[in-house]
Amino acid sequence: MGPWWLYLLVFIFGYLTHKTFYFFRSMRTSIGLIRISQLVSLNIMARSMEHYYYAHTAKIRQLTENDEDQETIRQSRRAFSKEMSSLKEKSIKQVVDMHPRFFSPTVNFTDWKSAMKYLDDHRNVVDFLLDEEQTQ
Repeated sequence: MGPWWLYLLVFIFGYLTHKTFYFFRSMRTSIGLIRISQLVSLNIMARSMEHYYYAHTAKIRQLTENDEDQETIRQSRRAFSKEMSSLKEKSIKQVVDMHPRFFSPTVNFTDWKSAMKYLDDHRNVVDFLLDEEQTQ
């Protein structure tokens, strides 16, 4: 029988190697999940903004049909524009602020425009994840 300490060193090396690779694999999985959740969140925000815009358009159409004066319509448009800008800014800020400092390099956007570009660049992933025909 060979030296017992050699067996112990091989065991310890194997154990540490296993833990190291497991750590890196779990980090890769975590970062992938964070990016997927970012894409799904951004997609939900973009869709909600679309519906909010459609509701505003319907409101303007109703105001026009009810023969409201142009100043009321302009005020409604200004208020909508301010609300939309504020909502976009706050929603992206909240998504960015939710990430712990350790995961902050995984956030590839800082404002609405860069977030929508990031979403557009990864549109195929979002479409694959949210494809209704695949889930049925």
